[in-house]
Amino acid sequence: MENRRKYHRIPAHLEACTVRVDNVELKGSIVDESISGAGITGLDLLMMPYNKPLSVKYRDESFEANARHIGRQPDGQFNLGVIRRTELKPEDTADSAAMLINCYVQHGDAYVICMPIIIESDSQVLIQLWDGVQFRVPRSQLSPKSRLERYAMLDDLGCLQYTTEMYGLKSVSPEIDRKQLFEYEFGQYAHCPVLSQNQQLVSR
Repeated sequence: MENRRKYHRIPAHLEACTVRVDNVELKGSIVDESISGAGITGLDLLMMPYNKPLSVKYRDESFEANARHIGRQPDGQFNLGVIRRTELKPEDTADSAAMLINCYVQHGDAYVICMPIIIESDSQVLIQLWDGVQFRVPRSQLSPKSRLERYAMLDDLGCLQYTTEMYGLKSVSPEIDRKQLFEYEFGQYAHCPVLSQNQQLVSR
């Protein structure tokens, strides 16, 4: 099959690990691993770009990797799929404007994208809205959404219409509006496939 894994994935029984992203260390657990990558859960994430460089440390080993997929567990925790840098071709290491997960705040009848500028404490975050306005909100008001979760939210025509108008996008049809809004928030559609519910944690 075309989407068959190159390497077999082995369950890792939630072994503790540390993910380092932009000099920030996040505690998590390894869900599974293969020669080319790993699935990690339990990370406290608000945003994550597609192909974001990071490092993973566990079992006294550290390896460089890139973020490739995010999904949510039934218990609400996110799974992050990473691929080892050694498995990437030179053309696969380029920066991407696509996102795997984005941060949202409720605005009227919909959730709109925002950018966490400074996490000032466990309870307070300085954010910036899509229009450049910055203000502080309680951390509890921020809601991270994966690309699949956000795309599913846009099935609600009321949410779709409200958010399209809020961003100042030109409405065409529900199908086109959903795609253009998704690309506005998550970048290149090709890097954020949302139509298949059977995505793997990491392409390997």
